[in-house]
Amino acid sequence: MTTAVLAFSPCGADLAKKILLDIPDTTGFLVRRHAAGTDFTPFDSVYALTADLFGKIDALVFVGACGIAVRAVAPHVKSKLTDPAVVVCDEAGRFAVSLLSGHAGGANALAERIAAITGAVPVITTASDSHAALDSTDMTRNFVLGIGCRRGLSAEEIERAATIALWDCKIPLARVCAAATIDVKRDEAGLLAFAKAHKIPLHFYNASALAAVPGTFTGSERVLAAVGVDNVCERAATLCGGMGKLILRKTARNGVAVAVFERMDA
Repeated sequence: MTTAVLAFSPCGADLAKKILLDIPDTTGFLVRRHAAGTDFTPFDSVYALTADLFGKIDALVFVGACGIAVRAVAPHVKSKLTDPAVVVCDEAGRFAVSLLSGHAGGANALAERIAAITGAVPVITTASDSHAALDSTDMTRNFVLGIGCRRGLSAEEIERAATIALWDCKIPLARVCAAATIDVKRDEAGLLAFAKAHKIPLHFYNASALAAVPGTFTGSERVLAAVGVDNVCERAATLCGGMGKLILRKTARNGVAVAVFERMDA
């Protein structure tokens, strides 16, 4: 992960140095009036620097006020699946706040790492990770997502449908160990990006293998005509899951069909 650390004062620079020493591939930037005689790269405008860095690096760390960071990154924010991780540390080193791209972009993990380096408290607000922190004993990754989707959907649209379906079952996305679908979706960019962003292994099965899965499933003549099997999400989740049970049958939302299988052998 390539990281830029931006500081605005000598006090902030002292904290930034600790981060630079412990995290590889990190470059330090310090406002020009304080940068003379230091190893930091000087900058004049945090807005111009952020605009230049935003699409080039994996993470931005601001040592200063959250307001500065928010105003600097706001014009460039597009998607949590593509935006860099953004973490804000106060100059006193009390908190490391995961501000943007927390789960998918790695800001949560970076905030926790910086907190360990500086002695700060990591502030994590994304649902999957904050709930995980509250109940670490409940973090067995034993749920499989079965997914069917219309062509051309974005990763965000697929994520939204999957997340809503999971939370209907009170399951955080962090507990998903795998996802499964039909092999005609191997080149579906949005589905691939969703799985990659959340580090979820994605399994593909052909229509014959799905049709042979024993059980009673929610059949659809339209799906049968389109892909050669009457149901994708429930059958794929069951086939990938192995021992266990289907706890959420097909639920469709804006072109995405999701089913959830609970593994019993995890």
